[in-house]
Amino acid sequence: MLSVEGARETILQAIQPKETEVIAFADSLARVLAVDVIADAPLPPFAQSAMDGFAVRASDTADATPHRPVALRILGTLAAGHLTPWTIAPRTAVRIMTGAPLPGGADAVIKREDTEFTSDSVTIFRPARPHEYIISPGRDIPKGAKLLHVGDIITAGAVGLFASLGMTQVRVHHRPQVGILALGDELVPPHLSLAPGQIRVSNLYAIAASVAKYGGVPHNLGIARDRLHDIQEALTQARDVDLLMTLGGSQRGDFDLVDDLLGGACGQIIFREIAANYARSMIFGRFGQIPLLGLPGSPMASFVTFEAFVRGAIWKLAGRRILEPPCLEAAVTAPLPATGGQAHFQPVWVEAQPDGLLAIPLPVEKVAELPPQTLANGLIQRPPASPACQAGAGVWVEMIEPPFPPLPPEAG
Repeated sequence: MLSVEGARETILQAIQPKETEVIAFADSLARVLAVDVIADAPLPPFAQSAMDGFAVRASDTADATPHRPVALRILGTLAAGHLTPWTIAPRTAVRIMTGAPLPGGADAVIKREDTEFTSDSVTIFRPARPHEYIISPGRDIPKGAKLLHVGDIITAGAVGLFASLGMTQVRVHHRPQVGILALGDELVPPHLSLAPGQIRVSNLYAIAASVAKYGGVPHNLGIARDRLHDIQEALTQARDVDLLMTLGGSQRGDFDLVDDLLGGACGQIIFREIAANYARSMIFGRFGQIPLLGLPGSPMASFVTFEAFVRGAIWKLAGRRILEPPCLEAAVTAPLPATGGQAHFQPVWVEAQPDGLLAIPLPVEKVAELPPQTLANGLIQRPPASPACQAGAGVWVEMIEPPFPPLPPEAG
């Protein structure tokens, strides 16, 4: 059996980032950059006023005090978005608004609150310091600055940055296309009534939603019965995907057929089984030329296995620079057993309390009627041979969703 680290490395080595495309910047939210973003001009591009007030020569105000103010002649008023027709000469000023370009000859702005003025003159009650309340060119972004890197996720702030730089188009990686097939005679779609012995498929939709959350495009291939021909036929529908997943059928039972699928003429087994709970029965191989991950069928096992091994694969296909999830430290609220000879994944509910984060191991009776996979927003990974972990100990949690606030007390 492979180690967790060995399995992750093997999966990531077998896939490469998608090709790139150019799209409108306004449509680029949550896509992955395929180029560095470098400022081709300073921002702001000109010196501008940081305050409503008066553009002056600082030397003209050097002697101003509340008791002996200095009076200057006003040349005119300058609003943001307009060029100045005036140059500041000795003993003159221009009334200026926030964001307006600084007139030639001015080297300071005096706040309106430090003056009294009429339509033609301004009285100044304190000296202005050179460069005071002036935003210099390039203060926010110098020319040539590397602002974003290849592989960065485009955030709302980055979209605004593109607008500021005049980047109306941006090169990004194509989104990974991921096919997902659930296996099992007992499974039925959500819209059908249940016959005896049947259950509605849930992980097919949960995993598809996770694929979309992490930047992929899910292709729901439906449910295949426990017959090799049916499984092959369903997967053949997805010739243009970048990654395939099967849910269920990865054990070694008589009706678990992913082994047979990948071991036959249509496939290749790259590894089988991982030395970890939840993911022990996972299979990785190729169906034709397409990488295929065979996940366990139970909702919690498929959830954990996806987060531990598939998320990074989708991120690499998407061109992401960072393939690891964010980690936060939390105090675990219940003991965790020694891990023995295999790695141990523990789904947790991470809760934000006033004195820090709590990691509540699942499954627990946290909320009646809610199964653990709907609650887990974090995953603790502990390596083989880890000693038992006592309640209250600090642990590192790979975050799946942000920490939740405490649940309200149950009514009654």
